[in-house]
Amino acid sequence: MKKKNLSLMCAAMLAATAIPANFAMADETKDAENLTEWAMDEPVTLTVLKNQNPATVNYADGEDQYNNVYYNAYRDNLGITLDFQICASGDEYSQKVTLAIASDDLPDLLYLPVAEYSQLAEAGKLAPLDDVLEQYGSELTKKNLNSDGGKILEAAKRNDVLYGIPSGNAERIPSQFLWIRKDWLDKLGLDVPKTLDDVVEVARAFKNDDPDGNGVDDTWGLGVCNEMSDYAGYGTIEGVVNAFGGSILQYMWMPNDDGTVSYEPTSQETRNALEKLAAMYSEGLINEEFGVSDTDAISEAVAAGTCGLFYGTDGISWGAGRDAIANNNDCGWMVINAPSVEGGDATAYSYTNFDYVYAVNANCEHPEALIKLINFNNDRINSPDATLDSLEVWGVNSKTGINQCDYTYALLDPYLNKAIGYNTTIGQVFAGELKPEELMPEAYRYYVGIKRYVDEGYDKTGSANPDDLTAFQYAMCWGPKFGSWTRYSELRDAGMKMSVYTGAPTKTMMKRWSTLLALQDETFVKIISGSLGIEAFDDFVTQWNEQGGSTIQEEIAEMYMK
Repeated sequence: MKKKNLSLMCAAMLAATAIPANFAMADETKDAENLTEWAMDEPVTLTVLKNQNPATVNYADGEDQYNNVYYNAYRDNLGITLDFQICASGDEYSQKVTLAIASDDLPDLLYLPVAEYSQLAEAGKLAPLDDVLEQYGSELTKKNLNSDGGKILEAAKRNDVLYGIPSGNAERIPSQFLWIRKDWLDKLGLDVPKTLDDVVEVARAFKNDDPDGNGVDDTWGLGVCNEMSDYAGYGTIEGVVNAFGGSILQYMWMPNDDGTVSYEPTSQETRNALEKLAAMYSEGLINEEFGVSDTDAISEAVAAGTCGLFYGTDGISWGAGRDAIANNNDCGWMVINAPSVEGGDATAYSYTNFDYVYAVNANCEHPEALIKLINFNNDRINSPDATLDSLEVWGVNSKTGINQCDYTYALLDPYLNKAIGYNTTIGQVFAGELKPEELMPEAYRYYVGIKRYVDEGYDKTGSANPDDLTAFQYAMCWGPKFGSWTRYSELRDAGMKMSVYTGAPTKTMMKRWSTLLALQDETFVKIISGSLGIEAFDDFVTQWNEQGGSTIQEEIAEMYMK
């Protein structure tokens, strides 16, 4: 095998799979620990670029990226040693990918943004995977990948050839949940916000009325990050823009009755939202340094107790939300759907989540290694033969709260549909419609933790037992009535606006998209911060169209509307 100097890795993949309405508990006498089933014929070393900053991963004592349950199993049981030559995340990761492509110095296993994936596939730099997946993929892996009717696999094909395994879902989880420090809300005598103006009032009180009671002006109003065209886990403005009916996300190409498409970030609704955000910033209700603060910076402020109001994703209780309680036992959280301007839930947008792709260098002699890694991970986490004991080893350790899935390479976790299924069936158990032993093993673990959380009354406060933060993690995701997945199910049942775009870049996108996104990011930040007036939005739309946007609109309409 040819070893390359750069490599590519991602911590955890998301892919859709169908979850039956009723689960059956796995037979705990079955052997879920056949660790050599997907072993290579001969040991191999594969170079990868790890899309993860080791400093942000919660390792058990004495472990690191080269010494943990998954890395060791890959090496010792599968015969696959992963060579993490570079560990990077965020902008640094993007830069490393760009450098690897420009220098034609690609690693064996790749984790690529869609544009770069398309570029390399067209250039013949990637190994075809259709036959490899068919020959080496387990039934569970194939089921997960095809549970949406094959939509996401079809979207990943280039010239009818599958060159990569997509990390995503047939439907993207919106990043517009509103997370609120419930203890602050209660202390200040505030009601749960029902309109966007109510959110502004909460932000004003959190900023000005010393909700943490320390006598220092150190709390924010609304926590906002500078990511103005993409998904952000902490601090997105998408919830505010959704309140007006618009979206900032670069994936939102909405169909029109006349066969054309509209790019939502250029809409009047998005303009109205930016004007509102600029007024909030002018009043001091948005963190002053938001223009240089990425989503990680907002996460840190949440954990530190500085930020108690922000729009974000579903898994906050597994990260900074949990850390905030660990740092302050009085801290409590609640999550609601983003309120609209008039009241009720804001417009929810979604799209085929096809952001990144696992692929194999065309020069790699063992493309089957990628599929075998995927199979191995699925057997550990997503198999009905998994047991409570095995999940302690390979999943979330209930004692430490450490999610050992963070150590994986190429985990095709059927997150969206699995999470909906878990939320539904756990709710059925609490309602007496299902017996606990009828749950899937992983869902049963979550149920036990949620039940402890509810029995101890923490569902009323949003806080947690400091010695049982794992129960908080589970509850604020899958808790009936109060968890983030209940919120998501509400949006889904009400109907979300789906983009026609599935991630395949057009010819003009390949040349102009990064420039157009930079223009969008820069303009939106400057409008909110007051460096530019709201009329700059109109100039942005004009420039966007002139610099290739209008051509891209035509290309996308041709691809998806004909």
